[in-house]
Amino acid sequence: MTQVAEPVSAAFVPGADYALIVARAVRVLNSAGVMHMSGHLAVRDAGDSDRLWINSRKASRSTLTAKDIVPVDLTTGKRIGSGDEPPSELPIHLSVFRRRPEVNAIVHTHPEHVIALSIVDIPLMPVHLAAGFLPERAPVWDDPNIITTIERGEILADHLGSENVLVIRGHGVVVIGATFEEAVARTVLVAENARIQCMANNLGTPRTLKGDELARAAKQMCQPIVMKKHYHYHEETARHRGGLEGV
Repeated sequence: MTQVAEPVSAAFVPGADYALIVARAVRVLNSAGVMHMSGHLAVRDAGDSDRLWINSRKASRSTLTAKDIVPVDLTTGKRIGSGDEPPSELPIHLSVFRRRPEVNAIVHTHPEHVIALSIVDIPLMPVHLAAGFLPERAPVWDDPNIITTIERGEILADHLGSENVLVIRGHGVVVIGATFEEAVARTVLVAENARIQCMANNLGTPRTLKGDELARAAKQMCQPIVMKKHYHYHEETARHRGGLEGV
């Protein structure tokens, strides 16, 4: 009988193995098809709010292990200890974490349908019930270049504001969450919503969720317990496909 590992969320407490948490979560994103050669996920340490954990710039997102996860001092922006360096777009995570203390996980990745919408100036809008966490029109930063300085990270945080999602034209998306499960689930759902929105645009004018309808969708479909359910599904799917082997 195959033994199923305990859900990662059970370890999301002070003193948890954050390297393992981040490694598994990135593998889940890769298995779900929303993180490929590049992209990164950062998690704030529950036991030390001045520390974050993020996948290294060198490791493949499909095969990285806990050894490839980098601890970073949130105050200085420097790697803690020696080893591989964090990704070049670390300023995204530093700026948003510093600005948003309620945020504990951030994903930056490059879903094709999100990019497709952005380059024809169609805003990402909630069309899928499970994407009720989206605003009526997701904010867009009209600058496709990479974010490698704190100055650019601050501009990104300005554009994100108090929202959960920011689209970067021709580049990708930044998604935040109160937990890593929420950030991962939202990222998958953003990509799914964008794909459905693109399909609907080919058929006619999409009827988007807005106002009270959107508020009800968020209340019914986007609670933490539902986000954990989404994450658990994608984690188990990745495990079944062999996407978590050796993590």
